Amino acid sequence: MTRIILRGIGWLAVTILTGVTLVFTFVIVPIFFWAYEPLPMKTPQVVIIPQGVGVFDIAKLLVKSGVETDPYRPTVAVFFMKWHNKLKSGEYAFSFPMNHLDVWRKIVKGNVVHHFVTIVEGATIFDVAEVLDRSGIAKRDEVIRLAKDKNFVNSLGFHDAPSLEGYLFPATYDFTKKDTAETALKRMVKEFKRRFKSEWYQRARDMNLSLHQVITLASMVEKEAVKDEERAIIAGVFFNRLKIGMPLQSDPTAVYDLENFRGPVLKSHLARPSPYNTYLIKGFPPGPICNPGIASIKAVLFPASVPYLYFVSDYRGGHRFSTTYEEHLQAIREVSASMNQDSRGKN
Repeated sequence: MTRIILRGIGWLAVTILTGVTLVFTFVIVPIFFWAYEPLPMKTPQVVIIPQGVGVFDIAKLLVKSGVETDPYRPTVAVFFMKWHNKLKSGEYAFSFPMNHLDVWRKIVKGNVVHHFVTIVEGATIFDVAEVLDRSGIAKRDEVIRLAKDKNFVNSLGFHDAPSLEGYLFPATYDFTKKDTAETALKRMVKEFKRRFKSEWYQRARDMNLSLHQVITLASMVEKEAVKDEERAIIAGVFFNRLKIGMPLQSDPTAVYDLENFRGPVLKSHLARPSPYNTYLIKGFPPGPICNPGIASIKAVLFPASVPYLYFVSDYRGGHRFSTTYEEHLQAIREVSASMNQDSRGKN
């Protein structure tokens, strides 16, 4: 009886050893050599893996794009390594030199393509929408629609704002294909809230200004100023005008609601009826006319104490500031004469 049991154990051991040998020979060794085999592709490839796609379908996508040679070995390898529940969707870039293991390890880790998008100071929601569209993050029309959606704007805490204009903070953002118009706009608003210092809310209250009024004025300073040292002065001019009930008379407000406007602001623009045209309305326009940077926000919160009521561009990156209207007209004449002289000099 003991001999029979020992013989059975011996046969079982032989069977197990044979099985292990077969697995090692026909599974592990081929997978090892396949895993470290260089990819056959000659040019970089980008593959988008949708949400919820299985291992075999991912392998077929990689074959179709020229990254893999067949879908079967990768599928077996991924299941053998127990990676089948760890694969992540997204946009992936593959380039030579890489081996097969590198490809699947990248998908397991979720090392997707990152798109760096820069929103410049003074960009409008239309500019933001264009940048996100060109980067493939979100469609232009969807960005604009959502940025103007009152329910969405309210959900982010801006109950006084007609849109997210002014609150999409100018910065460089890291997006992926998983981002949408909603996540991108929320990220920019989050950055705005992070960068707007907590003590500035009290500063605004001390000035009898709401956050919306601060950002509206800051957007006008952003569009008017070129030199940083002039931002606080321009803000001071706007406050002086508000103090005496004078219209803010900011040229960029007259063309804000003209989508895709480019070029100089003309007298016809200044006479154009618009709720944003501060030549025709007194006080603040309905909201910001762009997304201002920190320098312009600080200029409004800490304006220069100046006597000026007027300023005109000197067409050299700065402005001429005046206290009276007569001085302002003289400054305009001098700037015009200087421009004509420069023009004759070039000819």
